[in-house]
Amino acid sequence: MLLAARLDRITRRAHTPSGLLEEGYAIRAADMPGADDLMMRIYAAMAQKERELISQRTRAALAAAKAHGAVLSGDRGYPPVEGPGATAAAHARRLAAERAAHRLALEVERLRGESITGQAAIARALIERGVPTPRGSGAWTQTTVARVLARFGGIIDPGSRVTA
Repeated sequence: MLLAARLDRITRRAHTPSGLLEEGYAIRAADMPGADDLMMRIYAAMAQKERELISQRTRAALAAAKAHGAVLSGDRGYPPVEGPGATAAAHARRLAAERAAHRLALEVERLRGESITGQAAIARALIERGVPTPRGSGAWTQTTVARVLARFGGIIDPGSRVTA
């Protein structure tokens, strides 16, 4: 005897239970204790139909998502290239800081063109213009500006404290 919690846990193909029954195996499902062999075959056919309907609905949903511009590949950008750990985390933070410094370089150059050269003055101007900090939160400070400038290679001398 083959016993399962539900018939569809054995299979969703109608011929599998039929084949087992033909070979002399008894099939019972805990959720249908009174079902005989004929009922098992009928329920197996219904499970197969449900499998086909699920497949159709899934294909239709994926086609609709694709039509709306969704990316349907299996690669969503993870897992990370490097494994977890302090070294990988430090590397990721360093890359993020370098990207932020490069992103801010043009803004700093514009400020220099407007004769705003001191770190405190640059910080005030960045706040006024609504430019987010490298972490995306908090306010610009003279120290934050100095660190960004030092990371980018010193567009402005990081030790300079001259204000405009």
